[in-house]
This record gives sequence, C-alpha cells and structure tokens, in this order.
Amino acid sequence: MLLALALVAAACGGNDDDGSAGDAPPAIAEEAEPEAPAPQAAEPEATEPEEVEQVEPEPEDAEPQAAEPEDTGPEEAAPEETAPEEPEPVVLTASYRGVTETEIKIGVGFVDVTEFGIDNGDHEAQWQAAIDRANDAGGVNGRLLVPVFGEYSPVDDAAIEGVCVRFVEDEEVFAFVGFVLWDGVLCYTELYGALAVNTAEMAPDVIGRSGGLLFTTQGGFIERINSLITAAAADGQIEGKRIQIHASAAEDEILLEPVKELVEAAGGTVTRTLVTTTPPGDVPAGEAQADVWIERAEADDVDVILTFNGGYGTVGAVERAGSDLVVVTDGVAPSAYVEFGYDPGQVNLYAYGVPTLQDYYNAGEAGVPECVENYEARSGNTVNVNVPNPRPNNLPPTIRSCRGIELFVAIATAAGPVLTQESFIEAARGLGSFDLTGTTSASLEDGKYSADNAPLVRLFWDSEISEFVSGN
Repeated sequence: MLLALALVAAACGGNDDDGSAGDAPPAIAEEAEPEAPAPQAAEPEATEPEEVEQVEPEPEDAEPQAAEPEDTGPEEAAPEETAPEEPEPVVLTASYRGVTETEIKIGVGFVDVTEFGIDNGDHEAQWQAAIDRANDAGGVNGRLLVPVFGEYSPVDDAAIEGVCVRFVEDEEVFAFVGFVLWDGVLCYTELYGALAVNTAEMAPDVIGRSGGLLFTTQGGFIERINSLITAAAADGQIEGKRIQIHASAAEDEILLEPVKELVEAAGGTVTRTLVTTTPPGDVPAGEAQADVWIERAEADDVDVILTFNGGYGTVGAVERAGSDLVVVTDGVAPSAYVEFGYDPGQVNLYAYGVPTLQDYYNAGEAGVPECVENYEARSGNTVNVNVPNPRPNNLPPTIRSCRGIELFVAIATAAGPVLTQESFIEAARGLGSFDLTGTTSASLEDGKYSADNAPLVRLFWDSEISEFVSGN
C-alpha cells in the first residue's frame, strides 16, 4: 500500500474519470336588431270606404330612420390580431462578489507535482483553453469567465492555504474552480464560506463540513466503493470470501466501517480493516507497512484483499511477496504503478474503473476528443493519447480542466441572470442530468454534490503499453 504519495501520483496522472401572446378569442357577434318600418307621411282622408292601416305620424322634427339591412345571420368576427410580445430584456448587474455586469471572476487552482517526478504539462494553458471555449460559446448567460490562477504542491498545506487566501481576500473571486486534494478545499468552504467546484474526489466528511458549498466532478466515495464491491461480487470475488480491507490514506479511516458493512452485505467475511499510518512521502516506510499486512493476510487465510482510493502499495507488496492473493482495487492510474516500479501483470488483480480516457478518445465518446482538440488548437501543444509512458502525461489534466469548467458553467447558467451564492446553490439542487466530458452519466440534485455516475467496469493491464484497457 502506498500512502499519500501514491495518491498524488494517481490523482494527478491517472485516468479521470458540460413569449408571444396566444390568439385572441373570437369576437361574439351581436344579435341583429329587428327591421324598423320605413317612415310614411300621414294618409289623406279616405274617399272610399276601405279600411287602411293607420300609422301614427312621426314627430315633425324627427329625422327619418334608415332601414336596417336585411338580417343575414351573425357574421364571424375576424380574430383580433395580436402582435407578439417582445421579451423583457435581461439586465445583468453586479449581483455578488466577483460578479459584474459582464464578467465572473473565478479562482483556478491546480497542483505542481514536478517534485514527485511527474510531468502533467502546462496546467494554466489547459484551464485557459477550457475557459476560452466556454466564453466563445456565450459564457454564463452573457457574462464571460475571468480566471486568476494559483499553483501549489499537493502536500504543502501552507501553499494551498496561501492560494486560497489570495483568491478570496485579495482577488475576491466568486468561486474556486480547480483541483485540490483531501481537505485543502475546506479553506474555501468551511473557513471563508465560499463556493468551490473541485475536480478531485472528495470524502463524505469534507462534503459534509462544506455545508452545501462544495461540488465535485467526480463520483462520490461511498457510491464508487459500492460500485467496486458490486462489480467484484459479480466476478465472484466477494461472496463466501475471507477479505482483508486496506484504506490507502489516514483520511480514509472514516470509510472503513461503511466499506466493511457493504462487503458483509454482499456475503463476504471481513478479517481485518487496516489504514496507512506512515508519513506522506516516506515510500520505504509505507512499503514496509504494506509488507506486514500481506504477512497477516497469509496468516489469517485471507482470499481477497480489497483496497480502495489507490491501493498501489498493496499491489507492490503482493508482488514482492510472490503471493497468489487476489487484489480487488480501484487503483487504475498507470502512472502510479510505473513511477514506483510495480507491475500489475504479476499480481492476481481485479482492477475496476470507468472506461479509460484513451478508450473514450478512440471511440469518439464522452466529449473527450472535443476537449483534446480544443486544447491542442488553442495552446499549440500536443496531448499524448495512446502513447506508452507519456511525457508529459497531459491527457488526464486536460480532461479535468474541461470537466471543471463545464460543471461550473452548467450550475451558474441554471442560476439565471441574477448570479449569487444562493442562486448557484439552488440551481445545483435542481440541475438534474447534464453532459460532462469524460463520463457517460452525470447529475446533481438536492443532497448530491458529486456529479459523475458512471459505474465501474473491470480493466486489464496491458504490459506492452503500460496501461489499463477495457476487455480481456
């Protein structure tokens, strides 16, 4: 098992998982008046004894009345023509901090992982390309996105907080949009009460502490682990098996009990639950701890090791021990295995993830080709797709930038022209399903803050290209 360093490699280099009025009613025809008799002069005195109809003379000063036209029945009145109503013009105002009549200022943060020997390419150019694409499509109800950028080491809490303070206090951004691991996002949501749209997976306690201000492009932790267990159970690796559970980071300890319950509900027997306790970045200590866990698994007659939120160190430990233990994992970031010299092909591995970005790219699905082409056209850089051991490994962060901007734009657009923190949150509650690059299913609703819904499928290690691929 590998600790936080493997998580950094996985998160940064792995597969990632955007009226007129109606017709007027017809006029009702009035009933025709009965025909009036024509006026006549008084008759002279009769000279013959015959009866005549007597007509009273009209008053002397009365005007003769014209005869009513013959009644031919009521005519249909032509419907009154109504001009279409002009729509009310949308008036954009400076409705909230960071929002003007024409712009929305966002703080875009991303990680610098060069200290770990990982090259993810030009992060600023990746995000700028995604922002320019959104602005060219009309922005957010006519407002353009204006970014301010910040970079930090994923394991430098002071640097993460420093960027947060600059974004909120100095730049007065409307929201954070970017990539920050673990609980670093709480600086925005919990400390400053600011909105955050994150492209990293977030633990349930971080989402809970954020008080409805945090949204993520990724799937929920518990939902994804449940999908992992469901997929492994379908492959016969849960029911009736003795299972040791590994959590890859201290932050994941809170998940051990829910995961244990899911395994037992699926028919497995949990022998131990273990969590990494070695310091982040201390690879030898992490590997030594993982080796001890494998020894315990052998002693406990374990059939399967279930490791989540990484698990690269577990694979390395099983490989070093030459064990035939089955490893069930959601750790499918090729860079993590390559960087630390582990060979998944040497382990009885059941790895699960969403279809890879390469799969989506090659199939022309999930918006991945469009995101890649947009970045290449705007930046002049090449995205390394279908390249073994890519340097830079810039496909995952390129897709992350598209996903982050798409999620922000989807919510902010639904919030309408009066963009405030409250209208943004309300819009997210009712957003429902929407398109998001890198997945076939995404949605937000009341109480659901993690967008990606794609179920996990089994992936297989291709040693020739050092990648996980779909199918056998």
